[in-house]
Amino acid sequence: MVEIGLLCALLAACGVDRPLVERYEQGEWVSVPFDIVSMGGQRAAAEVVFVLRLEGTEGRRLVVEGTVEINPQAKLVGGNWVEERGETTRSGSLSSAVVDFFGGQGDRPSLGGQFTLSADEVAVYRLNLPATLLTTAR
Repeated sequence: MVEIGLLCALLAACGVDRPLVERYEQGEWVSVPFDIVSMGGQRAAAEVVFVLRLEGTEGRRLVVEGTVEINPQAKLVGGNWVEERGETTRSGSLSSAVVDFFGGQGDRPSLGGQFTLSADEVAVYRLNLPATLLTTAR
């Protein structure tokens, strides 16, 4: 019985039920409704370049671009993001401590993880991306 409780606690800590996108507001992460429109990219040797497109409410669009190096663990080595909301645009850098990468040898790779979208070195959004199959189009 203790093992089940421990497993549940570990799964909760790993963010199994985390929303796809969260915005940092007044010291807390708050869920923001976004849906994945597309996830494109491809692997070339030990590098994966990807573009993630999301759409939210009120015409909000978010485009996240990044480069992941596989050596042997997956590591984000660069990236940026742009948010469009009507006439307003803002952008920033992408960082991640956790990147999940699967496949890519004989089939399309999948990419996921937890990414922080920052502007002027301040966290704006957190992206909790489940492993998502990359399409060929970016």
